Amino acid sequence: RTALKKMSQAKSLYRSLLRAHTKCLPPEMRALGDSYVKSEFRLHKSVTKPEQLDQFFSQWNTYLEHIKASARARDMRSAGALDDDPSSSNDGTAKTEHKIGKDLPKDLKLDEEQAINLERLREEAYRAAGGTFGSA
Repeated sequence: RTALKKMSQAKSLYRSLLRAHTKCLPPEMRALGDSYVKSEFRLHKSVTKPEQLDQFFSQWNTYLEHIKASARARDMRSAGALDDDPSSSNDGTAKTEHKIGKDLPKDLKLDEEQAINLERLREEAYRAAGGTFGSA
């Protein structure tokens, strides 16, 4: 019964993530995000340890809420409801792009596999954005 509940929870979360990508992300980021979600859910399909599943669902739910909150803030700024636009430039003019995501802590400790995966993700995001951010 617990396995069935977890499967239902996974499907619901998976669908919610893909819907949020459709509603909240620009097309180039949506394709990357969808691909990543699909890959991660496929990789974790056979996980049976409750603590691993709980952490997996918790992290993806946090990500989902972050994307929704970023989209709400972007929409409010676009509608003029928020004055404190963090994307405005120093000369007072507003930038048209809005930040999605958050910076990783400087003191974040990653093992070798995590560092490799993060670098691959960064490179893929860079390509998806047409090479328009950061340094490659």
